[in-house]
Amino acid sequence: MIEDARETLPKDPGKRRRPRDSMLLMGTIEGCGDVARQRQPIRIRNLSPTGLMADSQVEYDTGCLVEVEFRGVGKVSGEVVWVRQNRMGITFTAPIDPKLARVPQITATPRELRQIEKNMRRPGLQSLD
Repeated sequence: MIEDARETLPKDPGKRRRPRDSMLLMGTIEGCGDVARQRQPIRIRNLSPTGLMADSQVEYDTGCLVEVEFRGVGKVSGEVVWVRQNRMGITFTAPIDPKLARVPQITATPRELRQIEKNMRRPGLQSLD
């Protein structure tokens, strides 16, 4: 059974129960039900199973329900719990595995990968195949 991520929040917001992974990861954010703003880019600074801290050029209000999407994890629903200047903290509605965000993503097809490999070979180097 997955616990609600909000239940694991400390009473004092300055004290964290879960360790955060520092990183620099690009993602997107969209306010739930916000038709005035389109999906916006964000820069994720740190990530934990229950939330993240991100930089955003667009300000969201505390308590705003949002949907963030980033590599390896996909779309995650959450709530903005604090905002300071261009940074915000978001608590997820369900825990995630932050290690998935560190797994490299291959976007090329096998055919494209073979072509890249073929182009990377040094001239005069013969294959042992």
